[in-house]
Amino acid sequence: MEVLSRQTYIETGKSFPKLFMTAKQLSEYEGHKENYYRTIFREIDVQIKDGRYSKTAMGDGDPRSVNYYVYRDYITNRRQLKDKNLKRYVKPFNPAEIAAMCPLVREVVIVGDT
Repeated sequence: MEVLSRQTYIETGKSFPKLFMTAKQLSEYEGHKENYYRTIFREIDVQIKDGRYSKTAMGDGDPRSVNYYVYRDYITNRRQLKDKNLKRYVKPFNPAEIAAMCPLVREVVIVGDT
């Protein structure tokens, strides 16, 4: 998969992912209907109550928004998290691991002494 710069996303008309995204923004970014994301938000709420994610994973405002790292983790593990027997085999949520692969991180710059 080709990594697009922010400028390329803007030029192609695609919305650029943000740290907190609403159902409408996710719909524009990934292409599913908004109702799909609202269902995902409700399922993430259950995971927050169960203790997998912190209470700050979902925004308080209206419209509701979700932390993109939490969303990516949940989508990756959704089938296992919904099954009470498979749930115990899911690795704990690690935002640093997701941030390493996430499209929000475009470039790593290493500054050294010359």
